[in-house]
Amino acid sequence: MANRRIVWTLLAKLQLKAIFEYFNFRNKSKIYSLNLNRLIQTELNILLQQPTIGKKTDSINVRALLIEDYYIFYEINETHIIILSVWDTRQDPKRLKY
Repeated sequence: MANRRIVWTLLAKLQLKAIFEYFNFRNKSKIYSLNLNRLIQTELNILLQQPTIGKKTDSINVRALLIEDYYIFYEINETHIIILSVWDTRQDPKRLKY
């Protein structure tokens, strides 16, 4: 179990990219995006060691890890932690997909 890998779905990759692009444009700098990305990577390394630290959701086998204003929704299996979605908690919950 300790040899799990993080795998990102296409949806999650696109959502994270959109978040970074938004802040790059808004701030006219990549500094916030780089710091946020570093924080997410640090938290995902912790998640690899403790996969059940995320909050259980209403969906079976889906957990959510809160990192600043973002929920990282993920599933755990024997070999992978699958990142399903990255959700900005300041958005309309009706738009949530995972």
